[in-house]
Amino acid sequence: MALELTRKGGNNKEPKPQINILPKIEEFFQKNPIMKIVIPVIGFLIIVAIFLLIVFGDKVLTEKPDASTGVQNPNSNVIEVLPGGNDITDEKVLEIINKNPLSADILSTAKYTGYASGSSGLKTALIEIGSQKDILVLSIGETVGESSWEIIEINEDYVLLKAGNATKKLTK
Repeated sequence: MALELTRKGGNNKEPKPQINILPKIEEFFQKNPIMKIVIPVIGFLIIVAIFLLIVFGDKVLTEKPDASTGVQNPNSNVIEVLPGGNDITDEKVLEIINKNPLSADILSTAKYTGYASGSSGLKTALIEIGSQKDILVLSIGETVGESSWEIIEINEDYVLLKAGNATKKLTK
């Protein structure tokens, strides 16, 4: 009696027939002759795009923002505060505004907390007002709530407001 031993992991199966795809590729190009041009062009464009990304990719992340377009680097620590936060909820301040929009008492609780500057150079003042400590975000030409007090100058240390002939300087 003869004993046949097979090796573990050995190849006891018949080899699979190899599929020849070259005739199918040739048939595809015969049916679609324009693809002989399109496929190499797409490949070339992909290679050029990868090359440009490698060569010029770092410049996009390190360039300063363009002042004319305002495009910012998303990794920078610069924020832009848009003007328009002008809601006052303090009842006492609103009552004074309704009685006399020119009254200096409107600004009696106001405190200048600083300013923000956008990439376009627009400065916006941050003013805290009333017992509710509402934060107003105002640019030059805007008024404090519905009062007549208009921002005429924004500086690092102060903001200057005007109502009629009166002016008021709020400091930090």
